[in-house]
Amino acid sequence: MTRRPLHAATLAALATASVQALAASPVDTSWIRLRGDAARRIFPTLPAPREAAPHAGASRPLATHPVANCNDDGPGSLRDAVAAAASGDTIDLSALHCSSITLTTGAIEVRLDDLELVGPGANRLAIDGNAADRLFIHPRGGTLRLKGFTLRRGSARAEQFHVSGGGCIASAGYLELYDSVVRDCYAVGIGSYGGALYAYSLTLGNTTIVGNHARGMHAAAGTAAFGGAAFVYALQLDNSTISANLADHQPNPGFTSYDIGGAIVAVTGGTITGSTIDSNISDGRAGGIATFNPLAMINSTVSGNLARHDIAGGLFMRWPAALQLDNSTVTANRSALDGGGVWLNAPGSNLRSSIVFGNSSDVGNRDNRYGALPQSVAIGGIGNVLASASPLLTLPAGTLASDPLLQPLASNGGRTRTHALRAGSPAIDAGSNALGLTNDQRGDPFVRNWGHAPDIGAYEWQGGSGPGSRAAVPMLSRWALGLLALGLLLAVRWRQRRMH
Repeated sequence: MTRRPLHAATLAALATASVQALAASPVDTSWIRLRGDAARRIFPTLPAPREAAPHAGASRPLATHPVANCNDDGPGSLRDAVAAAASGDTIDLSALHCSSITLTTGAIEVRLDDLELVGPGANRLAIDGNAADRLFIHPRGGTLRLKGFTLRRGSARAEQFHVSGGGCIASAGYLELYDSVVRDCYAVGIGSYGGALYAYSLTLGNTTIVGNHARGMHAAAGTAAFGGAAFVYALQLDNSTISANLADHQPNPGFTSYDIGGAIVAVTGGTITGSTIDSNISDGRAGGIATFNPLAMINSTVSGNLARHDIAGGLFMRWPAALQLDNSTVTANRSALDGGGVWLNAPGSNLRSSIVFGNSSDVGNRDNRYGALPQSVAIGGIGNVLASASPLLTLPAGTLASDPLLQPLASNGGRTRTHALRAGSPAIDAGSNALGLTNDQRGDPFVRNWGHAPDIGAYEWQGGSGPGSRAAVPMLSRWALGLLALGLLLAVRWRQRRMH
């Protein structure tokens, strides 16, 4: 199996136009310590260099291994098929008629550089970790690719001063998930890196990650939780949803905690296209996405995320990270401190035809916040709807401050939920389409330019009252976010009782 680059060819041209604007931004590698510090690694040894020569058996015919039953182990099982495979092979589960495979003897270890698993569909087959162990561990430098599964109830627990991560899948290489669901996974330890997924790079296509939990816990030390859904170095999301994940810690008087990225921590940044990040919670900063290097977000929505005790309800761009935001919507996010919507800490960001409005913070009530440096910084771009900002930010030309009249987050068509524009919104026909996008976030048949000009934000109004009045999902209020957090906490305690 030939490893595909992180950014799929179909998205390369789209991403390039945005990433070029970020190319001059410095890249911070000093923070990347987890993989180089033996005391902090998920894996006891690191894989071979990622640009190594092809595998010795690369010229052999690749094989497909069918899975014949839904047993945990033994002939015909998934575990047996993986053990029999060679690098580059495919494991085929598409003919199975059972609804789940429950792993009762631990995680399946993939000791191959490259392997692909193909399932019958996320609504037809689940691989279940039985709340006892991970589903898969992939300690190699190649690609582990899964298509058409629900992956659920994985658990990774580290004791003493060992770190945990990847409650469902931990990969030292390139992890790709397509047409799948990852849910109800849990990782806990003094440091927890990814409630559901830990990987060198993560590519998601048409995939939902929901209800996962990274928790920091130790009786005699400070803790950290990084990424309720995932901790990765490089990130590519396409037509995917990251929803209702949690990064938090067990309170321990006298000790500190550092919780970040209720949804995802992406150390070296990446690209997000046609996706929704909503209703995630961090005990510390970054209710939604946290990154330490440039991030491009295109045709996407960040909504209803919460940084419970710190900055950055929606997006946290730590220095020297710059943000390229195109035709996207950031709304209904909240933080305890500054930066309810977006927290910026470096020059070089560009916002084009995007909405950052309706976010809040308990201190300052600012949507956008420029961080520690004293000088004023200009945000590039044009034609946005932006609410109040730090006085250290100079907003782009053509910025509107009017209420964009967003409807609640809802299923308005397409694979991911969006905030529809109400008739009469000042965002209608007031935007631009610098990337030449054919469709709005919902994809075909929802064109990007309907009317005299493109609309501002991820959603293109196309006449009438809009389908947002159907199947509406209300934006989470403060009490609703609190109930969500309480429910996640109760689920954690239930898991803990089961594991003792």
